[in-house]
Amino acid sequence: MALQIKTFHVTDAASEEAVGTFLQGKRVHHWQSAFSGNGWDMLIAFEEDHRRHDRDGSRDGRDSRPERREPRGQRSMAERKPERIEHLPELPAEDMPLYENIRKWRNTVAREEKIKPYILFNNKQLEDLVKSKPKDADSLKAITTDITPEHFQKYGNELLGLVSSGAAVTPA
Repeated sequence: MALQIKTFHVTDAASEEAVGTFLQGKRVHHWQSAFSGNGWDMLIAFEEDHRRHDRDGSRDGRDSRPERREPRGQRSMAERKPERIEHLPELPAEDMPLYENIRKWRNTVAREEKIKPYILFNNKQLEDLVKSKPKDADSLKAITTDITPEHFQKYGNELLGLVSSGAAVTPA
């Protein structure tokens, strides 16, 4: 069967119900709508569905709703949400305390700024920072390319101090 197009102007519950009634026994391939001041204009591309329908709307005597494979509440959290992969730094054991201090400092600053920690520095940048241990602002800027100029100006010196001392410093 060929694709057909029909337009509707929906302004109230009765015209909305008319659209629903019209769509019974049709297979919709595409639709779009736009608000036009006093209602919605709808365009529907459809074809007649020639499969047998019972009085209750089910096809061939079967329930038309998709079968649920598993009750919603019985899925584990791992099945519902993809596992988050944490970046594990490839650093010597003696550099791990410095990495952890800088990471904790970054998380504290991010919490105070009400931003995600990776917006300041992502974990890979922290690893690069600990590996290279920059001595000046230019070498720090080369590592922390994603940081905003405002955050760099505000926290760059403090971060350089953290790297050079290897000790934890609480954010200002």
